[in-house]
Amino acid sequence: MKIGILSESRDWVTYELERTMNELNITPVYIKPSGITSYIGMDIKFEYRRKDVLDLDAIFVRNLGDINNYYRYDIIKYIEHYIPVINPSEALENCGNKFKTSALLDIYSVPHPKTVVTEDIHKAMTWIEKFNDCVLKPIFGNGGEGIYRLKNKSLITRLNLLNEYKNRYGVIYLQEFINTPGEEYRDIRAFVVGDEVVAAMYRVSDNWITNIRQNGRAERCEVTPEIEDIALKAKKALGILYGGVDIIEDENGNLKVLEVNGAPSWEALSKVSKVDITRCLVEYILSII
Repeated sequence: MKIGILSESRDWVTYELERTMNELNITPVYIKPSGITSYIGMDIKFEYRRKDVLDLDAIFVRNLGDINNYYRYDIIKYIEHYIPVINPSEALENCGNKFKTSALLDIYSVPHPKTVVTEDIHKAMTWIEKFNDCVLKPIFGNGGEGIYRLKNKSLITRLNLLNEYKNRYGVIYLQEFINTPGEEYRDIRAFVVGDEVVAAMYRVSDNWITNIRQNGRAERCEVTPEIEDIALKAKKALGILYGGVDIIEDENGNLKVLEVNGAPSWEALSKVSKVDITRCLVEYILSII
């Protein structure tokens, strides 16, 4: 059996997948999205380094690289007509677009912070005042990059940021800020594989941005029935086969889903979990292809 690992660059995740696949007698095949050539109306449909991509049994999507290169998403959409793709293209788009994420969570009645998405800067300014404390986020992107907490920002700073985001993304995405219990800021990353939350961690920081990339630290988190329930509801809403569900707990103990990552790393989580997450994921992939 051969499974492709689709990633524009190698990282801890790709090496872990390769190691585990080899242990399970699976041949991992590393593929860079930028190196795929598509053929229409010919005998071969997708070629990478002179080999037919459709000779693979499945493809695991790790990192498509340039998020603005929609052709790479389209490649996945076309490939999944022939072989399984994990995660599916629609699920990746649902997770990668914060408006889609918020809308789907709302449709499926998954608790989620109040959010306003608008092209109207005056409307955005009104809601910044109504929220009192809110976060401005790029509609595309992850890792805690490019987000701003607007409380105590001057009027000029707010206007400048809103104009910048309107020009860059075409739309303004505002979300109420949720205060968490305890002296430090924290949220929860729940890792879902199939219909199970296999592990979870707290991401803790003295800064309100708790992402591991932004110097947050990982602490073990028990997977409670409440965490499992909300994470699986989010997984269903977004259509992912596996993923990282980011959950925040408010000061009253209520859980809300912030975002869902359809191509997450589990490097930090693996250091605080007793579960072999990579093996769980690869064995799950084998069970569905």
